Amino acid sequence: MTGSAPGATGLTRAHAWVGVALLALAAWLGWHAARLTYYSSLGPGPGFFPRWLCVALACLALVVIAQALRAPRAARAGEAGPSGSALARIAMVVAALALAGPALDILGFRAAMAGFCLVVVLVLGCRSPAQIAIAVLVGGPGAQLLFADALGVALPAGWLGL
Repeated sequence: MTGSAPGATGLTRAHAWVGVALLALAAWLGWHAARLTYYSSLGPGPGFFPRWLCVALACLALVVIAQALRAPRAARAGEAGPSGSALARIAMVVAALALAGPALDILGFRAAMAGFCLVVVLVLGCRSPAQIAIAVLVGGPGAQLLFADALGVALPAGWLGL
């Protein structure tokens, strides 16, 4: 063996279960997306993009499952869950995501997404002011510019109108 240690492949049985969960999520979302109009007289309807995203998610989930199941048994033997600090970071990102929804109604899309992106890049360990600024500008005003201004998608303005 050429230096393979438990977990050296990076894929474990837990990855296979995550793939199964993502596959189930893709099926559930796809079932809901199938209720939306796929195509209209004006072009792709509201169900077009969600259906293809579900197909892409299902394909990627199948790849994760296949790779995890093909990993050598020795690599899967040393499985361990995330460490305490990793769990804390996961919890902070999930909390930020949960707060982003209500923040949309109060702050508006631009400010809520900029705040969410700021929290995520800081939680993930980014300390470069330039990278943080890029993430915040792309995540908030940049997404507003793309979706609302360029594509004409209505985004929440919030009470503050941001």
